Amino acid sequence: MQQFARVLQAETTVPVLLNNETLLDLRPIIHDITPETIASGILNKIDISKFKVLTGNVTYLQPIAGIRQFPATGFNYKKHIEELKVPAPTEPEVFLKSILCLTGPYDPIRRGPNAGVKLDWETELAIVVGREAQDISAADAADYIFGYTCINDISDRSTQVDSANVQHLVRAKSRPTYGPVGPYLTTGIDPMNLDVWTKLNGHYEQQGNTNDMLFHVHEMLAYFSHHMRLLPGDILATGTPPGVGMGKNKYMAIGDILECGITHLGEQKHEIVA
Repeated sequence: MQQFARVLQAETTVPVLLNNETLLDLRPIIHDITPETIASGILNKIDISKFKVLTGNVTYLQPIAGIRQFPATGFNYKKHIEELKVPAPTEPEVFLKSILCLTGPYDPIRRGPNAGVKLDWETELAIVVGREAQDISAADAADYIFGYTCINDISDRSTQVDSANVQHLVRAKSRPTYGPVGPYLTTGIDPMNLDVWTKLNGHYEQQGNTNDMLFHVHEMLAYFSHHMRLLPGDILATGTPPGVGMGKNKYMAIGDILECGITHLGEQKHEIVA
């Protein structure tokens, strides 16, 4: 397992590799963690003895610069399907979030100006694509995955379903700051046995595990590749476990503190602001 991140120090972005309690400065080999550096394979063979420890205070940023596509799915955890009382899908749902909704793992989340916003959380495992994928098979999907990161699929439920009960996922999930990502980009882990959790104001709202997924991450990546061309550095959100606010009629307000995390992928923390 290797954990990568991007941090800001003295107004300079530094790509790093986590080594126990320290950060190793990767600037001798890359200027940043981007789709191009992921595709090059240079991050697949890191000799930690060659890098210096980065000291001093840092701020964690999105773990990949220049993400080009943000595809996502829903209703992929059996217990989440049960809590919302919807039929289990026979194939993955496909939609896109705007890349302009992306934000860092500790940045504030802006609620939006509409007084009727119903702001909800959805902590999710995201696949990080390692190389261009088109029409691949689930059996080959692992070869196209670089690693994994954590995202929170922030949603305004007030705009998600219209008066005719039609879903509008893009408009509900694409406002600026509705896509926190990071802090870590992690390779070499089993994606199908990771704890996923969310806290609101210190109280657990979601506690699940990826072993409850309806579709394996390899099936998911292969399915998406048959409907769109996936590029290195793309992040594919794989759905959320039970405990979302919509299932409880409980939503976030200005001043709330949202925290979330996934095994090996680090923890996020955000304040909800106007």
